[in-house]
Amino acid sequence: MKTVEILGSNRFETYTKTRDGSRAVIVQDGKILLTHELNSGWWLLPGGGLEEGETPEDCVIREVEEETGLIVRPLRQFLFMHEYYEEYCYTGYYFICEVTGKGQMNLTDAEARRGLQPEWIPLQDAVGIFSKHESYADASEEKRGSYQREHMALTEYMNFATEGPELGIYERFPGISCAYMDAAGREILKYDGAADKENCIPVDGNTVFPACSISKFVTALIVMKLQEQGMLNIDEPVNRHLDQWKLLTADGKESDATIRTLLSHTSGIIDGEESFYGLRRDGIETDLLDVLEGRTAYNKRKAVTEKQPGTEFEYSDAGYCVLQLMIQDITHCRFEETVSEKIFEPLHLKNTFFASLQNLEIREKKQNLAAGYDNEGSLIPCKYPQIPDLAASGLWSTPNELMMIAKEFIEAVNGRSSLLSKESAGEMIKQAENFSWVGLGLFLRGDDTLVSQGWGENGQCMLKMNVVTGEISVVMTNKDPGVDQSESGLEDLIKTLDS
Repeated sequence: MKTVEILGSNRFETYTKTRDGSRAVIVQDGKILLTHELNSGWWLLPGGGLEEGETPEDCVIREVEEETGLIVRPLRQFLFMHEYYEEYCYTGYYFICEVTGKGQMNLTDAEARRGLQPEWIPLQDAVGIFSKHESYADASEEKRGSYQREHMALTEYMNFATEGPELGIYERFPGISCAYMDAAGREILKYDGAADKENCIPVDGNTVFPACSISKFVTALIVMKLQEQGMLNIDEPVNRHLDQWKLLTADGKESDATIRTLLSHTSGIIDGEESFYGLRRDGIETDLLDVLEGRTAYNKRKAVTEKQPGTEFEYSDAGYCVLQLMIQDITHCRFEETVSEKIFEPLHLKNTFFASLQNLEIREKKQNLAAGYDNEGSLIPCKYPQIPDLAASGLWSTPNELMMIAKEFIEAVNGRSSLLSKESAGEMIKQAENFSWVGLGLFLRGDDTLVSQGWGENGQCMLKMNVVTGEISVVMTNKDPGVDQSESGLEDLIKTLDS
């Protein structure tokens, strides 16, 4: 069952009070039953709070009769919703109901004073009413929040009842989790399905998914951070910072490929066919140097600059392996430890890490990692792959925490971050010479929009952010769908989140 969380911008760090309630979606002949307060003009789905000892089903039956005078039967709960405002967590149970008879309205004195009455209106008119929730932001945050809640509930109902396109996308993946932040800083989380089908573990807000090549965005962040600290210059050849291995040209000479060209996939390195895929945790741990030398089945092609740096775009995981080695040589520390110290810990991220074998073993014990499934829906061997190319594709996170990283990056672009300077962020979103769609660890979509996406044998994901409006959308899954984001539905789902 799909769960939606609305994180109000005025929420406290932890909630201390809870309220639970049930609401009904009752549709007949294309019309939906709403309650209408004549004195205030408010519309709402019929429903209210649970009384002591009452089940959500009993609550919705009682509330509908009291507010509308109709007896209903709950057919199916289609949505959980959690709303966080100030010190409160409000939990809503949403049911599709059918009318079975007539009862007796029993309004409270307050409801009677407000002129509450039931009205049947066309479903699309109801969607239109609630879709205007942002127009009430200045006048009443309570009304804005209530209308946003009802709009989301009706959107989910319509998708559920009509087998809409979003439902189809959700059904393609065992588990899926989404996060969205609007221009006002309000956040919405959605999740559904199984994190682990075999052990019947559902996806929740803390389920950690493979971020695959979104790793490259984070790797670019740490490179820019090291430049700020005077430890490198991205316009210098990467070989100046490599101690135990050197990047060569095809004829065996030292390459002059710069760090910038590696970050923008223009260094001239070409990955081997069917590389960076299918390495199992139950085998021997694969060394990064072996990957770069092409000595393993994981990558059979040695990393060399086969083309003149800066002249052609060639998406390269091997190029980010070079960056990973460079970071380790500069810091004299394991890559995953450096990123944790300089990025994850300052942002207080609890569920984001680079998946070295040691980290995977530790995290697996928490039972919040999404198991990986292949394009036929079968569990991949050992559940999670071994990924020696951490900088290229070894990141794991939640949509919410990826959104936190993106939010901090947007703050940096606008000169408001203590983590990264405006100048560093500006370098990352600058168009690569000759390649207008490429930044550093990011891709540029125009209209101030940036995209990072990933696709691996155990998941597919996508991150989109607008550095002017501040809007951020993230989708993460735990299955290889066999097609890219534009065909699997993730790109469409991203559009629905920010529409």
